[in-house]
Amino acid sequence: MSQPVNSEADFFCQQGLEHNKTGEYDQAIASFDRAIEIQPDLCTAWNERGWSLFLLNTDETAIEALASFNKVIEIQPDNFTAWHRRGQVQLERLNHLEESLFSFNKALEIKPDDFDAWWDLSFALYQLERYDEAFASYKRTLEIAPDTYGVREELSYMLLEMGRYDDSLIIYEYLLRNDPNNYIYWYERGEVLKELNRYDEALASYDKALEIKPDTSAAWSLRGEVLEKLGNFEEALISHETALKCQIEREFAWYNWAEVLVRFGRVEDAIASCDDAIAVLADKFAAWENKSIILSELGRYEDAIASYHKSLEIKPDNADTFYNIACCYALQGDIQPAIQNLQQAVSLSDETFLEAAKIDPDFDKICNSKEFQTLIQQETSL
Repeated sequence: MSQPVNSEADFFCQQGLEHNKTGEYDQAIASFDRAIEIQPDLCTAWNERGWSLFLLNTDETAIEALASFNKVIEIQPDNFTAWHRRGQVQLERLNHLEESLFSFNKALEIKPDDFDAWWDLSFALYQLERYDEAFASYKRTLEIAPDTYGVREELSYMLLEMGRYDDSLIIYEYLLRNDPNNYIYWYERGEVLKELNRYDEALASYDKALEIKPDTSAAWSLRGEVLEKLGNFEEALISHETALKCQIEREFAWYNWAEVLVRFGRVEDAIASCDDAIAVLADKFAAWENKSIILSELGRYEDAIASYHKSLEIKPDNADTFYNIACCYALQGDIQPAIQNLQQAVSLSDETFLEAAKIDPDFDKICNSKEFQTLIQQETSL
């Protein structure tokens, strides 16, 4: 429904839209605010103000954006744009997945054939792991726009997660017929073939992805896993090392490389690589954490604890680190320090860590002890 617009308010609204086009979001918001001062019920200004706040992409501006869209809905309950964008804020910025479903469904009540709203609804359902509903929603999205590759890729990856590998593969074959130089499609096709135990074909698919984009770390890593399956361990190790070189400044790449070395029985090399990571990485906390995890996985709990304490020198109030130290003590049956560190994790955060400890097998050796049970009862009674 069209709305009468004050000419001066419209001037500032148009000014805001121009700022938006050039990425000047703060200036755009100021213009929309001026328009709203002149005409407080101007839905266009509220909508575009909300969108500028969304594009600023911070937690604070996301909450403000939501308030702007709520204001539009208060003025015009059947405003499609406000409902749709409200859902986008909830989905993409606030991770309020269930709430986003309500918003997208309200938008679709107003415009039942809107492609973007259906796609967003599909993705929200996918993230909620409501796969059957998401599948039906993706099908409806594709009925509206059958040749949208992005929707098909998203659907095919969801089918991969669902274990519907053959169906997923069919979609990737379709995508590659239409876009044969898309390295992502080749890489993801390789993932499907790997799950189908069709390792030679998976290897060829990863090689094709790397031919197009040689620095794709994940493709090198999965290529290495496939080569391991094929028994080609020497080439597998080279592939894994190349994956590290592609992302030498990323802590997870170093962690993955250490895991590979452990898997290949090169334990001391794995620990040495953790030390190399500490020297190389800007995020020293993450580097020490990774070393601690590797040492813990190797059963070298005292060394892991010492490494975790290095992490605490950088972030002394990190609850996760105290919890992990508690795990290391618990795995050795060392009750008192396990309880002390678990209690410290809880005091720095909340009872989430206590709930985790109740079901964590790392605490099996001490879970029936008087001290562990007392801690649980004390925290539960608070």
